[in-house]
Amino acid sequence: MMWKCLRMTAFWVLTTVVLVACSAQSGPTATFDPENQKEYGVNGIYLGQNIKEAMDILKPTKADFMDMVTRQSYSVEQMAQGEGEAVMGMLLVGQSQMMIKVHKGELTSIMLGGVPREDAQKFKTYRGLTMFDSARQLEKLYGKGVDEQEVVYEGSKYTAHFGFVDNQVAWFRFDRKSS
Repeated sequence: MMWKCLRMTAFWVLTTVVLVACSAQSGPTATFDPENQKEYGVNGIYLGQNIKEAMDILKPTKADFMDMVTRQSYSVEQMAQGEGEAVMGMLLVGQSQMMIKVHKGELTSIMLGGVPREDAQKFKTYRGLTMFDSARQLEKLYGKGVDEQEVVYEGSKYTAHFGFVDNQVAWFRFDRKSS
């Protein structure tokens, strides 16, 4: 009887571990989750992620980082170790510029705009939104937002802003709220 009970317990523990692992690897939920930090990202990088991991994913052709107050330059390795209070980075990813902010090694802001039309599909948000998608597509993927020219979605820690020109996504920005 004791062996049967142990086998049953082991089965339930294993089942729970597998289910948790599978749910953690799944894509976005059916609706926008404003509390999920991965919702605030593009191309696999997201707010709160370590800068080294983000740079390994993005593989920019060029990246320059400078503290916005001291004007000191920083390397990815320095920032990954937590150096830099308010570091801004300008990245060249293909033909497109991306701006990011880093605080103590973590991404706190991701900004993208001015993407050439031919590169639009190269930049997808966690939900699959790309540059030049319509306002209707944004609403389908994220739900109803606030405003018309700049649609805003907010969680308790993060905000997402989407800007439009001629009813098409022209830019977006993901930010961590100040504490």
